[in-house]
Amino acid sequence: MFWAAALAAAGCGSTTASVTTPATAAATATTGPATSPSATSPSATATSGPVAGVTGGAGDTSANPDSTFICGASGASGGDTIAYLTVAGTDTTNAKSICSTLEATSGWLATTSIPAGAYAAVPECHVTYEGGSITARIYTAKGGSPSETEVLCDNLLESSTLPTLAP
Repeated sequence: MFWAAALAAAGCGSTTASVTTPATAAATATTGPATSPSATSPSATATSGPVAGVTGGAGDTSANPDSTFICGASGASGGDTIAYLTVAGTDTTNAKSICSTLEATSGWLATTSIPAGAYAAVPECHVTYEGGSITARIYTAKGGSPSETEVLCDNLLESSTLPTLAP
């Protein structure tokens, strides 16, 4: 489970946005972002990491949005939700483990649903694991800012041995 060790570092380093500490374990969700991105949504700026089968970057994969996701979480700063995370794919066991690791190390709070329209249509970033069997996406929440979300994205990308987003 190469990604578990990589994600353990997700909470390390200094950031300008903090995420609330979770009170519960990861939950399985059956619904997710329901709004499709427009046909003009930016394509992914994917880069490969040194770990085989891990890619990611700004934007998203063509599989966006997650009409369903295995687990999801919200991130908050100052009591306001600033971002949502979804983890989707075909490997349920490892996807749940990714969510649990992110909640334990980065303070994401498990959620079983994300309200329609409560997030940007295109995620700020994504990381695809195991050659495409799992994809984690971080969306800016309405009321959050892309710069706050980029901090969370940089934590996820860096922990997955991928380059961070440009400032």
